[in-house]
Amino acid sequence: FCVQCEVPEGGLVPKSLYRTAEELENEDVSLWTETIYQSASVFKGAPHEVVIEIIDAASVITWDFDVCKGDVVFHLYHSKRAPQPPRKDPLVGQHSSITAPGGNNVQLIDKSWTLGLDYSMVESPLTCKEGESVQGSHVTRWPGFYILQWRFHTMPGSASTNLPRVDDVLASLQVSSHKCKVMYYTEVIGSEDFRTACFDVQSLGSMSSLESSHSGFSQLSHATSNHSQSSSMISR
Repeated sequence: FCVQCEVPEGGLVPKSLYRTAEELENEDVSLWTETIYQSASVFKGAPHEVVIEIIDAASVITWDFDVCKGDVVFHLYHSKRAPQPPRKDPLVGQHSSITAPGGNNVQLIDKSWTLGLDYSMVESPLTCKEGESVQGSHVTRWPGFYILQWRFHTMPGSASTNLPRVDDVLASLQVSSHKCKVMYYTEVIGSEDFRTACFDVQSLGSMSSLESSHSGFSQLSHATSNHSQSSSMISR
């Protein structure tokens, strides 16, 4: 007999004591709260974005993320302009950054920006399925602001737009199938450290020195050491 819930042993548990999917999800996320990883929610029409400022060209941006729920598309953009902090949206009466159970959601690319003019794509879009872990790196060619973006994966043929619509965002908050969740971590390797690591790689003829010099996921491929600009690896 459970004293706290007053349910006899072997008896039926009333639905009022059932734990919701959100509660179970939040419990999983809480296990990561004391780690270096951050949690983010991605909604249909509302991607999550992270900005990294690069001062020295030839620095290396590395990322490691797990797709905990849903399918997402990962992008990396560059802009000479600094994205502005999320501003209050009068249409929804709150900031454009959305605080959701178990994660946050922030948009940094201004709605007035034009792709190819105000910012450019420096990584080919990468579709990532639920349950996949992704590790990758990008050798920066220019100083400026690099924006990592996780976008809700829309099936081919369905209507989509680069700009988040208020009705899409509000609907996504209510429909769990329109919500994705990622746990991510990013790191920047300075250009001097990268050159030193590449020299060590050439001397040793392997990537072991570079991998041991930085975090476990900062595994730059052989292609990267041969001056390719980026690499990504997906594990299931």
